[in-house]
Amino acid sequence: MGQLRSESSASETEGLARDLKRQKNLDLKSGKDPGAPLHTNAPNDLCPTGSTCSFCQSSKISEATGPMLHYANGNLVTGDAAKQPNVIPVHRVCIDWAPQVYFVDEVVKNLKAEVARGAKLKCSKCNLKGAALGCYVKSCRKTYHVPCAMDISTCRWDHEDFLLLCPVHSHVKFPCEKSRSKKQAIQKHPSLSHLSSHHSNPLEASQDDSKKLVFCGSALSNDEKVLLINYASKVGATVTKFWTSNVTHVIAATDANGACSRTLKVLMAILNGRWVLKMDWIKACMEEINPVEEELYEINVDNQGCHGGPKAGRLRALANEPKLFSGLKFYFSGDYMSTYKEDLEELIEVGGGIVLKSKEELEAQRHECKVDSSRSLVVYNLDPPQGCKLGEEVSILWQRLNEAEDLAANTGYQVIGHTWILESIAACKLQPFVN
Repeated sequence: MGQLRSESSASETEGLARDLKRQKNLDLKSGKDPGAPLHTNAPNDLCPTGSTCSFCQSSKISEATGPMLHYANGNLVTGDAAKQPNVIPVHRVCIDWAPQVYFVDEVVKNLKAEVARGAKLKCSKCNLKGAALGCYVKSCRKTYHVPCAMDISTCRWDHEDFLLLCPVHSHVKFPCEKSRSKKQAIQKHPSLSHLSSHHSNPLEASQDDSKKLVFCGSALSNDEKVLLINYASKVGATVTKFWTSNVTHVIAATDANGACSRTLKVLMAILNGRWVLKMDWIKACMEEINPVEEELYEINVDNQGCHGGPKAGRLRALANEPKLFSGLKFYFSGDYMSTYKEDLEELIEVGGGIVLKSKEELEAQRHECKVDSSRSLVVYNLDPPQGCKLGEEVSILWQRLNEAEDLAANTGYQVIGHTWILESIAACKLQPFVN
């Protein structure tokens, strides 16, 4: 599995993997559009700063770059906290267009890994490293700092999907240009816009804001994405590329057996009690022009053979039952890919569980009075490192298991592989512990 987001996104179509970009944060405290072109009468340096952007290697602040933001462990920090050594400084426009950076609510994901990736890539304009934004054409090796690309008048920008075409390939069509309803998203330079699909429509005016439809696609083909966006535009719904807490329907691709991929979006929907539906629901709604009853189109099985999770999660939420991991505490033992571990921790917390961040916290739990030790779980990674041989895999997994068992020794804590978490969510039922 290697990484939960690989399970949730790389298992989707290649185009969707390429689309791993964060949903635009529209709460601009500066009051300026960070992606707006720099006006000719604007000063070149509006707000000098001692920080240097981790992507474009510049400390200059302009209308084009937006403010310099500082992130620590995925959270935006200011003041003295922004001066700490673990902080990553980035221009707002640079982080907005970093291809593999995205947000879950207000927490940025994958920023450190994306900075590391960009550090290996030289900008085709200025020849400095940190050029994370590449041309949309897969065979093209042009990469840019966002401010550098904005200085090239013949680059083309797709603000809907956060894509760039270099001057050589500016004639190529973006995916959204294949759909007439999305052509207005193409702009010569980045500018502030929503990812939602709002259009003038009499149906939209009749929508109750408290029941606003928010769609999120999972593993959809390009044609299915276009169909989803077209339907959303007709009913005044919002379409988001990434899971957010206000999603009402996850629309998932299914195989010939009606099974969906076990993506992060699907797991989040189960934990939050949201609809997980086949694409056939959208097609039926298009035929009726209005939403049809969802239950007939609810997905019942995933591609790993787990049945009934979406419905069970929805019924649990409707009944206001305790969350799936309520009362459970988890400690992660051993090595994980950082973004993978972050996703697992987030799933646990959304499911009502508690993540113990250190061995000290684990030890403190041991000494607490009246603590049910069977409700504290030590989690070890069942995914072998990539590239190792079969014999090495077995040795590494045994070592991880032994380390987890040593931590749990004399405490009564339960040792589980990390897949127990995923299986429990997929079924919306705690799975048996396997000794």
